[in-house]
Amino acid sequence: EVCRDKYDAVLPLVRLLLHHHKLVPFVAAVAELDLKDTQEANTVFRGNSLATRCVDEMMKIVGKHYLKVTLKPVIDEVGYPTETVFRTLSPLGYHENLRYYVDKVFREIVQSSISCPTLMCDVFYSLRHLAAKRFPNDPHVQYSAVSSFVFLRFFAVAVVSPHTFHLRPHHPDAQTSRTLTLISKAIQTLGSWGSLTKSKLSSFKETFMCEFFKTFQEEKFTESVKKFLDDVSSTESREPSGLSEPVHLKEG
Repeated sequence: EVCRDKYDAVLPLVRLLLHHHKLVPFVAAVAELDLKDTQEANTVFRGNSLATRCVDEMMKIVGKHYLKVTLKPVIDEVGYPTETVFRTLSPLGYHENLRYYVDKVFREIVQSSISCPTLMCDVFYSLRHLAAKRFPNDPHVQYSAVSSFVFLRFFAVAVVSPHTFHLRPHHPDAQTSRTLTLISKAIQTLGSWGSLTKSKLSSFKETFMCEFFKTFQEEKFTESVKKFLDDVSSTESREPSGLSEPVHLKEG
């Protein structure tokens, strides 16, 4: 309430709370306040509130290595070896390649729960149960509360802007950027299907994407997302993945 722009407070606040191991209870507290003003279950954690921005910054800080091991190999494949292929392919060939990349990114994500940092899992667990408590008659909100962060605000954003997450050294060229944008849209849509809500294919500006998504209208995709969301929002002890890196709160 004091800051003109909440963003000015968010990053130092998150770093401070991370340092003192107090971020999870803080996020739970501000998320509960956020939910009090949320009237519809399908809008849970969709705005830019203090709670959502804190989670965004937390994921950027502690999730860097998680993104690297999950997405970087696929993004490199899109940006380098297949770049010239995409420029010379017919529309049908492009769609086939796009399907290949969406399949690959999707599979890497839903199989990555073991690599998800414990802190992220603890935050997701808290958000999931707060949302279910706020909307007890909606069985899907516990999933949408988590997918709105891990799919929409984490993986999808990293795919469309890999350079901002240090997954690529520079901004991709126009053709690669278009491919990454379509992959990102696909991941967002598949992630929202994980909340078991109806997808609005009409939201796609490119008509071929509507047809493209009909190939993903299978229960196996929904179940894969549901299981992944269950895994990353669970407090059950996870085996050490050996993939963690120390978190740098300050550099220079």
